[in-house]
Amino acid sequence: MILVTAAAGRTGRSLVPALVRRGHAVRAFDVTSEVERLTDLGAAETIAGDMLDPRAVAAAVEGVEAVIHIGPPMHPREAEMGHAVVAAARRAGVSHFVQFSVTHPQLEPLLNHQAKLAVERTVLLSRIPFTILQPMHYMQNIDVRRVVERGVLNQPYALETPLAHVDLEDVTEVAALVVMDPKHHYATYELCGDDYVNAHQLAASIGAISGRSVTAEHVPLAHAFAAGAASGIAGSPPSEEDDWRRDAMGRLFDHYGRYGITGNPNVLGWLLGRSPTSFEDYVRRSLG
Repeated sequence: MILVTAAAGRTGRSLVPALVRRGHAVRAFDVTSEVERLTDLGAAETIAGDMLDPRAVAAAVEGVEAVIHIGPPMHPREAEMGHAVVAAARRAGVSHFVQFSVTHPQLEPLLNHQAKLAVERTVLLSRIPFTILQPMHYMQNIDVRRVVERGVLNQPYALETPLAHVDLEDVTEVAALVVMDPKHHYATYELCGDDYVNAHQLAASIGAISGRSVTAEHVPLAHAFAAGAASGIAGSPPSEEDDWRRDAMGRLFDHYGRYGITGNPNVLGWLLGRSPTSFEDYVRRSLG
């Protein structure tokens, strides 16, 4: 049995079926009751519980052979959650711990990178055989169908700065491949695609493949919070978590705009046994 944490999120929903395809039994763990729906994707068991609740985490790791830990993105207590899962896994005698980290976690001015790096340190000291995966940000952050419908690719950082991407499905294929394989114990793998392009080039690719006119437009950081504000209580003040997330995203987008971010695709290609999915391939797949 393999435990997947934060399993109801986007990464988990891609990972669970990837594991099932390789014949693994999956226990899905998340704070939301939406985790129960993962049985439709092949999860053998589901547990709704908080990673900050020691009893819930202990129940989640009980009897599993491996843990694939996904930290909730942009959460102010992500490092604390990771520490709790690692400690529980060690007490339970888990034989392999796979952590989803991030490319270049040593970029410590970025709050989400700080959290990933802190969990990496704990994993390294845990004495559990580990594999650390460091994916670039996902192509899936771009909703291709919506971009084509609107004719606009919105981006909250500089449009001229090139960045790399990686296909989430490539990343979860790798996670399913390495878990429980001793050949990948004590490895840290950077997972990056081969494209290194800016927003104008991304928009041009989507336009060329879809046959529609698509342009890139810069949007203010505040737009990233519009959906969340709309779902909250009218007139309610922002929470501490909202403030932390705004700070984290502001730092991230400022860094992207100033410096971009990229990595090397060789490791991902080696692990997959093929070339990483290109952005154009992702667009074609998204458009069916």
